[in-house]
Amino acid sequence: MAVIAAGPREPGPPLTIRPASPADYHRIEELALYFWDETVVDCFDRQFDVMACPAYLACDGERIVGAAPFAVEEAWGAVVLVMLNVLPGYQGRGGGRSLLDAVHQEARERGLARSLVVTTNDDLPALALYQRYGFRIVEILAGRVAKDHGGAFDGFAGIPVRDEIRLEYQLPARGE
Repeated sequence: MAVIAAGPREPGPPLTIRPASPADYHRIEELALYFWDETVVDCFDRQFDVMACPAYLACDGERIVGAAPFAVEEAWGAVVLVMLNVLPGYQGRGGGRSLLDAVHQEARERGLARSLVVTTNDDLPALALYQRYGFRIVEILAGRVAKDHGGAFDGFAGIPVRDEIRLEYQLPARGE
């Protein structure tokens, strides 16, 4: 698993967001493998297959440059962001925030009250995005990622990846 941070950015207008169609899942798979080397994500004590999740896509014209597969967990009253990634050269154009907005709009329409996401202790760019958006850290599972992957490994900026950080966002009611 590798964490990628923003590098040189493509100038241009904000990315557009749209729901994924069945034909888009080959690209979602490519993005999951590019960022995480896997398509099955362990989080919240479950496994989620990004290939089986509904998703929103960030696009630059016709090119898919980001994805946000999610799972609806009605029993939890929540939507779980299974993956949220935008290619490094396209970061900084509002794609991450817009993907969160799209998933959260759908969650509100389904009557869900919160959004959940997991990241790792090294993923400072993700932690910054989520906290700027309004997510709060609700739990840290020390050593969980290292245990699940057979030991710690180097992540963003050489920080050893060890811990699972769980964040929660309370969704505003419709019209707020």
